[in-house]
Amino acid sequence: MKTITLAALALLLAACAGNPYSGRNLAQGASMAEVEAKMGKPKETLVDSAGYPVWFYPTAPNGRETWAARFMPDGRLVSVEQRLTKENIARIVLGTTTQKQVRELFGPPGLAYPLPRLPFEEWDYVMLVDNRYYDYLIRFSPDGVVRDTYLLHDPIYDAGDKGV
Repeated sequence: MKTITLAALALLLAACAGNPYSGRNLAQGASMAEVEAKMGKPKETLVDSAGYPVWFYPTAPNGRETWAARFMPDGRLVSVEQRLTKENIARIVLGTTTQKQVRELFGPPGLAYPLPRLPFEEWDYVMLVDNRYYDYLIRFSPDGVVRDTYLLHDPIYDAGDKGV
């Protein structure tokens, strides 16, 4: 019994090491090594337009969050924040915002695909908005500019609300 308990504890600790939620407790100024030790290896990294390295930790396809660890150019942590928010959706401007800007804002999409018979590429982000599940779809024209966005409620998760 003691062996099973120790094994379960070891698994729990290993899972926490790669859990992006744990990064919210990191102190501003932490090193990149400290962030990686606490949050795990990022799925994607980039340097944003202001010159700050950003590490992304998406929880898709099952999760509805993307955590971003943003660093000063010298490698010290500035913040860890959830990027899939309605406040960030409001920052997308049709005909102006580019793929690069969307990537810097939201991180990697859960899905990215060309649309059949249309000259668009679509990115799909699953997110939680006002405690409801949504798919946020962004369509880009061939020049890499946002042309349409759709915030689609995902009713499959509402079954519990209907007593089913």
